[in-house]
Amino acid sequence: MKPLFILAIALALFGSTLGHAANKESGTTPPNAANEPDLSKFRHTPESEARLNKWFRDAKFGAFIHFGAYSTLAGKYKDKMGRAYAEWIQVDAAIPSEEYRREVASRFNPQEFDAEEWVRMFKENGMRYVVITSKHHDGFALYDSACSDYDVLDASPFKRDIIKEFSEACHKHGLKFGVYYSHAQDWSDPDSTSFFKPQFLKKLFPELPADRKPDVDAYIARKALPQIKELMSNYDIDLIWFDTPNGLTPEQARRFHDAIRELNPDCVINSRVVLGSVLLKKFNPDTDLTPEMFEVFDFVSLGDKEVPSAKFPFTTESPDSVSSSYGYKAHGKHTYHSLQELIHRLVHTVCGGGNYLLNCGPMGNGKIDPKAVELYAGLGAWLRDNHESIFDTLPNPLPARPAWGDANLSKDGTTLYLHVMKWPKDGQLTVEGVVPQVASAAFLSPKASDRKVDFKQDGAALKISLTGQAVDPDDSVVKVSLSAPFQTQTPR
Repeated sequence: MKPLFILAIALALFGSTLGHAANKESGTTPPNAANEPDLSKFRHTPESEARLNKWFRDAKFGAFIHFGAYSTLAGKYKDKMGRAYAEWIQVDAAIPSEEYRREVASRFNPQEFDAEEWVRMFKENGMRYVVITSKHHDGFALYDSACSDYDVLDASPFKRDIIKEFSEACHKHGLKFGVYYSHAQDWSDPDSTSFFKPQFLKKLFPELPADRKPDVDAYIARKALPQIKELMSNYDIDLIWFDTPNGLTPEQARRFHDAIRELNPDCVINSRVVLGSVLLKKFNPDTDLTPEMFEVFDFVSLGDKEVPSAKFPFTTESPDSVSSSYGYKAHGKHTYHSLQELIHRLVHTVCGGGNYLLNCGPMGNGKIDPKAVELYAGLGAWLRDNHESIFDTLPNPLPARPAWGDANLSKDGTTLYLHVMKWPKDGQLTVEGVVPQVASAAFLSPKASDRKVDFKQDGAALKISLTGQAVDPDDSVVKVSLSAPFQTQTPR
């Protein structure tokens, strides 16, 4: 997954559209008030507002799944080691398209794949929607495609429609179902790789003339658009997650949008259907990001592993991963987040007004990475105690993110949730900007139901006394009940 370029809007919004392209992890940029741009012209359309309000904005937490032929390699092909992202092994190892199909895709046989097992685990741990790779950049589809034989039923020994099984399991258990689709980049088709340099194209397709130029329109007409129509027509899809639109014109991107709207008007679409390689450290009215782009997507995908550092007047989603790779990786350098890091990343994303889409890469045998299972379980345990402060909430209404953690608000505005990630040594917590009168304060976790929380309010400054040890070493949530709704300035 990984961006070649990072889209940063305003205070640290990195809305990359090369989601799975490069191998350099992006970080979070701190807010810079001096450079704060005017974002007032960037607004969702009324139609997008209606779609987002049906389920997406309240969902908050989803599972992202990178699964495909590359999963069997786990980041290594023969004696060649991949770089950061295991799903990019074909590029990293310069495997020609025909060789990849013969040596990798033809051996994809995840006999232990169990859609029910996956979905039950996601649901038990608090996830409300799932997005799985229906076709990643290697061009290999995990469903039965009529317009290409490069799919799991025709080009592998598995002979099962993974997307169909997974879609049915998600809807059976009440989870919204989404698919990732790489619509402009396909390493099995030389007409799609318009942003690759000619010498790289030659490595993937050594049989082609060196001066051959890709015909993106031909690729879209032959494969990408027909496959989108197949997915929309044959599967019950709530969200489609596009990626790496480099080389596409706005008119070409709109063709995907229009096809989806015709077949499934309620399907939610992410911004990577159109947003290109843009860097906006400071607002620039002449950039490629325009208000018109909001006509072809519903929410803004942040950069890979990007956690928002501020609120925005539009809905965002952070595509994170439990590890430094998105596809399963067992070879070469890779690291996992700690449970505390994931809890903090989830909380900061939700308090910033976005959804948290947490990825894992299943192994080639079809089982979820055991480390991911462990981390999901930890997140699920924290959410069982603190779910009220995450789901169906509004962003942080305070003037700024507090140094001790973060804050957010109930949908009716009468409850302020304080996420205390740094327990004060002196037991005193100061919250600035609480305008409504505070009626009461208590720990949210049932584990601390007998612990009293004293407070004193002086104007808009709320001072809370926290005695003893932290309720939770990762994030102790204080529930503050207000006598009147908190009037937030953040548009929704």
